[in-house]
Amino acid sequence: MNFREFFYGYNYPDMQLDSDTNIKDDLGGAMSVKFKPGSSFNAFCSEHIENYNPDQYEILAIRVYYGKETYITVYAVDRTHQEKSMVVDKIPVKKFKLKTNFLLDLVPYIEECNFTLTTGSYPLSDMEVINR
Repeated sequence: MNFREFFYGYNYPDMQLDSDTNIKDDLGGAMSVKFKPGSSFNAFCSEHIENYNPDQYEILAIRVYYGKETYITVYAVDRTHQEKSMVVDKIPVKKFKLKTNFLLDLVPYIEECNFTLTTGSYPLSDMEVINR
């Protein structure tokens, strides 16, 4: 399966998880993305997200959801509301819900990406690779 098949509705078996699913049956983790030299993610967002103003917003997170539907959500700090926020210890963000083509358009700007998924059964920091 290639990237395009994944984001344009490749038919997986039921991907919805029950709320009481044990972490040992799931994987969690994080991903890092390095952009090509000269590529600005903020500039990309201003070109590809309607009403995104790089002077007002700063990207905080990107969420990719694949399940009953597939969508990308970009969360951006709203600088105009940051100092006015009445909620202590919270960061005011604007949510931009996007179609999957956002990621497809982003791929040519990425130099490399890396992610690790874990069951959570053991701390990754305690791993020792024994077959070097």
